[in-house]
Amino acid sequence: MSQQTSKKDVKKQNFNIQIIASFKNKSKKFKNHESVVQGEPFSWGVTIKNIGSKPTPEGTITGAGIKDLNDKYFQYMEASEKFVRSLNPNEEIFIEIDEGVIYLEGVQWSYIDIKPNEEDKVFITHQFDKHHNKTTKFWVDDEDDNRWMDQVYIQKKMELLQSRTNQYILLLTIVTVWESIFGIKDTLKNFATLLSIIFTWIAAGVEWLGKLL
Repeated sequence: MSQQTSKKDVKKQNFNIQIIASFKNKSKKFKNHESVVQGEPFSWGVTIKNIGSKPTPEGTITGAGIKDLNDKYFQYMEASEKFVRSLNPNEEIFIEIDEGVIYLEGVQWSYIDIKPNEEDKVFITHQFDKHHNKTTKFWVDDEDDNRWMDQVYIQKKMELLQSRTNQYILLLTIVTVWESIFGIKDTLKNFATLLSIIFTWIAAGVEWLGKLL
């Protein structure tokens, strides 16, 4: 009984870490779009930084994924766990979590469960607010140790398709108006004449420089 009591009374050591998730859009259709696109492939990982004054213990990411506000899980880390090495103060490491496709849209939650490999140690996780350039402790309830969550925005595919369609319509409208006012054939002829004049000037300049040399 005394041994059990002594184990419970052992004060755990806290280690402060900052976690930032990063997402990479791997869609071929929307390759220039930064956000994750609904129904398109992506990969993601987390940067873990020691923001404390002492080296962190080795740890393990035991779970990670994406879920909605109703705690419905839609994407899991495929690996059973990910090893996290010890970090010196202000040192950081990137851990690749997974890749996949997700059919949600809007603001969702990315999460990880990370714990030290020693039972008498605890990770106190922090989020980084890039809009205000500050770090805040992650908090949802009284059992937030070794857990972390933050928002991730998933772009609705239909909005991107509609935006692309609108750009095509705008381009077609400009071409149609230009044709009605100036005429496409006349414009192309004038452009070709202008190019011819420019190349003639360039050739004359090169010939002049050749004579000087």
